[in-house]
Amino acid sequence: MENEKDMGTVVSDYAIENFKNGLNCAESVMDALVRSGALKDSPEIVGLCTGFGGGIGLAGYTCGALSAAVMANSAAYGRPEPWKVDSEVRGSEIAEKYYRRYNRMVQDFIARNGSALCGEICAPYGDFHCKERRIGCLKMIGATAKLAYEYLQMTQDEAFALPYGPNLGGKE
Repeated sequence: MENEKDMGTVVSDYAIENFKNGLNCAESVMDALVRSGALKDSPEIVGLCTGFGGGIGLAGYTCGALSAAVMANSAAYGRPEPWKVDSEVRGSEIAEKYYRRYNRMVQDFIARNGSALCGEICAPYGDFHCKERRIGCLKMIGATAKLAYEYLQMTQDEAFALPYGPNLGGKE
């Protein structure tokens, strides 16, 4: 009997397969999470990721794989009806609670990849179209899909208790 792979590995393998078959980095991560059953499917969810490839339309900004990881976790744990939150706490609640999950995810991503910016991650390869850059991104996409899956397994209460890393709001 074949050993079953853990779900994190399954998600990673799907993401790598997706990228090898022409999906961009963001689409690869999101589709892997949907295909594995880690994230509920909706007709638009993978399509939402299309523009994030190459650091948003090849602009080199936030890595598309990281953007998809954040979007996937937001789909599962974001505020679906923010207008129903009392206006007195609506703005502060998101920083006090919700942003912690995403801040930690970004910090974990940076620790593994040296940057959250596609342009900086790809710069050491010189030519964006070279085989070495593609292999580097392939590995990073698989690891980021697994990271997204791991954060999807975290309960909301666990995420609300995470410590902040560096952030604009001076939160700890």
